[in-house]
Amino acid sequence: DEVATIFFRMLTDDSRAAYWTQTNAYSDVPADLWSNNAVSTMSNAGILTGYPDGSFMPTANITRAEFAAIAARFDSGSGESLDMFNDISGHWAESYIERAAAKGWINGYGDGTFRPDQYITRAEAMTLVNNILDRHVGLEGLHEGMITFSDNSDTSAWYYTAVQEATNSHDYERAEGVTNETWTGIKAPRNWAELEKEWSTSGSAGHEDSVYGSN
Repeated sequence: DEVATIFFRMLTDDSRAAYWTQTNAYSDVPADLWSNNAVSTMSNAGILTGYPDGSFMPTANITRAEFAAIAARFDSGSGESLDMFNDISGHWAESYIERAAAKGWINGYGDGTFRPDQYITRAEAMTLVNNILDRHVGLEGLHEGMITFSDNSDTSAWYYTAVQEATNSHDYERAEGVTNETWTGIKAPRNWAELEKEWSTSGSAGHEDSVYGSN
């Protein structure tokens, strides 16, 4: 599950070490599933939950509400009634959505909706993760050596810099009180597969600037 893996890589070193496990109670997440370490560890931390029938559905699409709920569990605060969205009252994820909105992590649409049961796009997911990590960059702050993608070439698209921010490990500078970073260099992506092999033996944890690495 890509979402489980993204949030697994967002854990702090100490948290990942504390909750590390390779076992889970789900009927559809076997030990040899590529995302087992992430699913098992995040479930052990209480950030991921399965379904009443005991499944996790690792290949299923994820809704905006489900993604917001996972993000909100990273924060121990309570939800706030901001009345930002007109379509979440009574929804199972209402308090999670309100908590994430209060943190400034999620946004709705121009018509006042959040559309909680709509599947989240990769660009929306990347933007939310960047907001959680307080990672932002403008066109002028990007580095010429960054990784680029053929389907993310429109620099005027609302998601262009969000995708670049989420997919490039980089060094940066940011003045106090300024939102956007200025990238000073590109770093090689970390080999997460090898790291997870090490953690399975030592239980240690690592850290990486980019949470979107190769599986």
